[in-house]
Order: sequence, then C-alpha cells, then structure tokens
Amino acid sequence: MTRRRAVFLDRDNTLIADPGYIRRPDQVQLLPGVAEAVRRFRAAGYRVVVVTNQSGVARGLLTEEQLEAVHDRLRSLLRAQGAELDAIYYCPYLDGPDAKVATYRRKSPLRKPEPGMLLEAAADHQLDLARSWMIGDSERDMEAARRAGCRSVLLIGSNGSHAESHEQASVGRPQSGADYTAETLPQAAAIVEGNEPMQDEPNEKKAEQTQLLTEIRDLLESQNRRGSQEDFSLLRLCGSIAQMFAIVVCLWGVVALASQDSAAATARFVLAVFLELATIAAWLADRNR
Repeated sequence: MTRRRAVFLDRDNTLIADPGYIRRPDQVQLLPGVAEAVRRFRAAGYRVVVVTNQSGVARGLLTEEQLEAVHDRLRSLLRAQGAELDAIYYCPYLDGPDAKVATYRRKSPLRKPEPGMLLEAAADHQLDLARSWMIGDSERDMEAARRAGCRSVLLIGSNGSHAESHEQASVGRPQSGADYTAETLPQAAAIVEGNEPMQDEPNEKKAEQTQLLTEIRDLLESQNRRGSQEDFSLLRLCGSIAQMFAIVVCLWGVVALASQDSAAATARFVLAVFLELATIAAWLADRNR
C-alpha cells in the first residue's frame, strides 16, 4: 500500500486563538487564513491531522467530552469554509502535581515533544513520516517533528508568536530547531508547496515508468520496421520467377512429348526439374535468413 503524506498541525495559536484553556465550543475562533491553508494542503495531496497537547483534562479544567465538543466546533468552522480535517489527536495526560485528575496524572509518550501522536496517526492512516510536515508555534512541536522524522515549520507571527503559553510553561524548551519559519499558516502552506512535488507519486518512479514505456514503444516500432522489410525478399522473388519458368518449361516438354520428339521433351523436363530445385533452394534460403 502506498503511504500518504501528511501535514500535522498544532491547535492553539496555529489553527485557533488561545485565550486560555478553551472549555466551550463558542470560544473557538479560527485564525485568519487557516481554512485557506487547510484547503491548500488537501489540494496538494496531504492528509491534514491535528496533534495537540491538552493537559487541561489532567488539570481538571475540562472533561474529554467537553474537549470533543470543542473539536467538533473546530471541524464545523473549517467545513463551513470548504476545509476538512482528516483526524484530530490529543494528549490529555500530564505528569506532576499540576495534574489534579489521578486518571490522567502520568508521563505519556503522546505528549509533545514526544512523537507519539504523530506515530499513532501514521499507523492509523498509513502515513509516510519522512515526506510529512509538522507546523506549530512552539519548539516542542519542532522537536516532536524531529523525533518522528518529519520536516517542520515554526510559526513566529503575531498569533503564533513563538512564546511559551500556559500549555508549554510547565515543560522546559527542547533544544531543537525548525527547518523553516513562517509568520502565518498560509505562508507555511507556501513553504510546504514549494518543497514537495504536488503529486503523491515520487518523480523518480514516474521517470522510470516513462522510460519503460518509451523502450516498449521503440521495440514495437523496430519490430514493425523489420516486418515491413521482411515482406519484400529478393530470394523469395527469384524463387517465384524460377517456379514460373519451371512450369512453362514443363508444359513445353509436354508439347514436345505429344509431338513424339522424345529427345526435346527429355531436355525440357530436365530443365524444369532444375528450375524447380532452384525455386526450393531460394525459398529455403529466404526462410533461414
């Protein structure tokens, strides 16, 4: 099965404004240009997957049901502008005393900068991580991309200001860098478009297929030319002429025999046999040519 490319997107300060821990659907506000960027990713053949740390669940600030309602609102706002998400992955876990809900108090491989959400999405959707991208506003997003083997774009604009938010403050910054930086998500989309072929299929494979088709075409043309040349054969022509003379001489011999000129008839029959043997020799030589 051919693995697809994906663009992994952080949620807060990447797709939506982040006023604090969002608890209600009516708090969801798309950032400018987000729907346009998602449409461009999908038009270029990428799956679009959100991967977001949501420790507010572990902190007891909202439930997973409330979080799902928030994400339903996010999907709805994007869909209203012709943009679709393929999946949303979130990590509700947090390690340490700030996690008030015991069920969610643990270290998780899903929590960025760990690459767990990206790896899980890749397994679920048959994604090629080496040909995929991670876009977000924090260095932990960039580190998750590096560990997963993706390329990355760090948002450093006014909405994605590369400043540690409440969600990032409790964890130190991973020492990692981005492959590219952009001020807005549409600018990040332009970077992705400029660094990947629009087709899902690698150009090398298409080049191999084109070369194979060209070789097949050349072979067929060569065979057609050979067939046309073989349709006309000098040996075959000479054999046909010899056969006609053999028939004429044979009939001439019959005439001599009817006239009771046995000597002439014998000579003519011998000549006819000689011509027939020449005919057979010419045809055999043409067949073995």
